[in-house]
Amino acid sequence: MKIAILGATSHIAKNLIYYFAKDPQCELFLFARNKQAVHEFIESCDSISFSRVLGFEEFLDGNYDAVINCVGIGDPHKQKDAGVEFFRITEYYDNLIIDYLLSHKNVVYINFSSGAVYGTAFDSGVTKDSLATIDVNNITSADFYRIAKLNSEAKHRAMLDLRIIDLRIFGFFSHFIDLDSGFLLCEMVRCTKDHAIFHTNSVDIIRDYVAPSDLFSLVKLCLEKEPLNCALDVYSAKPVRKSELLNLFSEEFGLEIEVEEKDHSSPTGTKVVYFSTNRDAQKLLGYFPENTSICNVQRETRILIQ
Repeated sequence: MKIAILGATSHIAKNLIYYFAKDPQCELFLFARNKQAVHEFIESCDSISFSRVLGFEEFLDGNYDAVINCVGIGDPHKQKDAGVEFFRITEYYDNLIIDYLLSHKNVVYINFSSGAVYGTAFDSGVTKDSLATIDVNNITSADFYRIAKLNSEAKHRAMLDLRIIDLRIFGFFSHFIDLDSGFLLCEMVRCTKDHAIFHTNSVDIIRDYVAPSDLFSLVKLCLEKEPLNCALDVYSAKPVRKSELLNLFSEEFGLEIEVEEKDHSSPTGTKVVYFSTNRDAQKLLGYFPENTSICNVQRETRILIQ
C-alpha cells in the first residue's frame, strides 16, 4: 500500500511512520518542510519499509492508496500567537488533499481533527449527543482552533462521494513528543528529568491519552474497512485524572510537586474534563483500544526518563 503522510515531523506522524515502517508491504511518501528532520527520524527508527521524503510541492504528482493529514498547530506554545494561521494552514493543506482526491476518488483520506470541535468549556465527557455551541457575536482567539477544525469537518461531510475520515484526538502521548511543547505531561516529564519542582493547581482535570499502538490500530482499520465518510472520536481504554498522574510521577519517578492556586489556562479554551464516550469507532470499525491512559503514560514516560 502506498501511503502519503503530510506533516511528517509532527508528533502523531512520527508514531505512524514508526509503525508503518515495520510493514514491508507499505511504501511511505513523507511530506514536510524540514526534510532533513524526517530523514534523521527515519534513520533513528531503523525503518525497513521504503520511504520517500518529499516537499509539499511534489504531493499532487504522486500516486497513493491513502493520504494521512497530520499538519496542524498542536503545540500550546505556538497556539498562543497562531491567530489566523489556524485557518490558513488548515485550509491550505486540506484543499491540497481535496484537489488530489477529486481525481483519485478511491483514495482513503484520514484527517486528524480534534475533540476541541465540541467546544471550549468542558465540564463532563462528551457523548454522541453532545452539541457544539459558538457565541457568534463574541468569537475570541480561544475559538479559532476549533472553528478551523470544525470548518474542515463540515467540508468533508459535504463531499460524501469521497472516502474521508476525521479522527478527533482528545489526548495523545508517546516518547516521540517534543518536551518543549508545553503540554501538561511534557512539563511533568521535564521537571522529573531536571529534578525540578512541578507547580500545579488543585483542579483535578481528566484527560484521555491514547497509546501509539492503539491509534495505529485505528488508522489501520480506517484503511481496511468499507468506504466511509464520517468523523470519529478517538479514545483510550480509560481516561485518567491529574491526581492519578501526580501519584504516578511522585511514587515511580520521584517528581516533587507543589500545589498552588494559580490559573493554568489553555490557548484553545478551558477543558476540565476532556474525553469522549462516543463509541462510533467501535461500532463502525471494530476499534477496541487495549491501553488505558495511565498505563500508556507510565510506559512512554519510562522511555523518556531513560
